[in-house]
Amino acid sequence: MTTAPDGRHLAFLPMPLPPLYGHESLVHRLEAAMASGRFPQAMLFVGPAGAGKQRLALWVAQALLCERGPGAPCGQCVDCRQALELTHPDLHWFVPILRPKASDPAKQVDEAREMLGEVMAERRQGGPYRPPDRQASHALASVRLLQRVVGLTPFRGRCKVVIVGDAERLVVQEASTEAANALLKTLEEPPADTLIVLCAEDARRLPETIVSR
Repeated sequence: MTTAPDGRHLAFLPMPLPPLYGHESLVHRLEAAMASGRFPQAMLFVGPAGAGKQRLALWVAQALLCERGPGAPCGQCVDCRQALELTHPDLHWFVPILRPKASDPAKQVDEAREMLGEVMAERRQGGPYRPPDRQASHALASVRLLQRVVGLTPFRGRCKVVIVGDAERLVVQEASTEAANALLKTLEEPPADTLIVLCAEDARRLPETIVSR
């Protein structure tokens, strides 16, 4: 919500995601995997900055959440539209954030949820995404929040989709690999109704145990 020069309050409506460009061969392979019922529960998309990894991950989410799916998303149903507007209750997008300041672990998770909510609210307004702060990471509080999300029952659809952008920042600012190890446990045994998509620029910056999964 913002205020116009004449004092009127203006509410921002969700803006749809920009179209997915390129990746045609990969999209066809993903569609075939969905149609065959052999779609993996954990995936890793690797590529340089700007290649469209996270946009492709969001396309996967739309395809799996579509009322007609899984398969190529129709783009017209309520689920498709909400996925495009980043408002679908079964779509969860994690991006690097600054480390929570609270000392209590539960409050750290609440703080992480608030910061992620602010980032997503900004992205719903449309326009180019700002790159993450150099000090931002997927600290342990974010991974604990992700674990809570994974444990939820899908709100409306057949499944829920969790996207982790810039996954190579899993261990930044951590005294150990605790955050990566916590995520590894989730990747090893995700619930049957959950898909997790990791996106990274360089797989070599991820713990080998995560890449091997």
